[in-house]
Amino acid sequence: MEDSPHKSIQLIIPQEVSHSLEERLISEEDIQKVIEYAQRTGNKVLNRANGHTLACLTPTRVTYWVEYAQQRDGYFIYNAYSHRMVVEGNS
Repeated sequence: MEDSPHKSIQLIIPQEVSHSLEERLISEEDIQKVIEYAQRTGNKVLNRANGHTLACLTPTRVTYWVEYAQQRDGYFIYNAYSHRMVVEGNS
């Protein structure tokens, strides 16, 4: 059985962001994987002006980017998008 630590990541997604995710074909599991990877590896960037974290993950030929903030009850998602590109050293 495959270990899936990303499944325990709790997401808080506002309705307008949820609609954008649907249009962009980005699943909650994709977002969970990005956050789990970023939190585990430290491969993320903090925007000190607004406190948001930006992280990416390239599990296939698509790179997923997530803008989020850690809160007491989960991770608040501000935005997420994807590109068909590979970021070197980020798989």
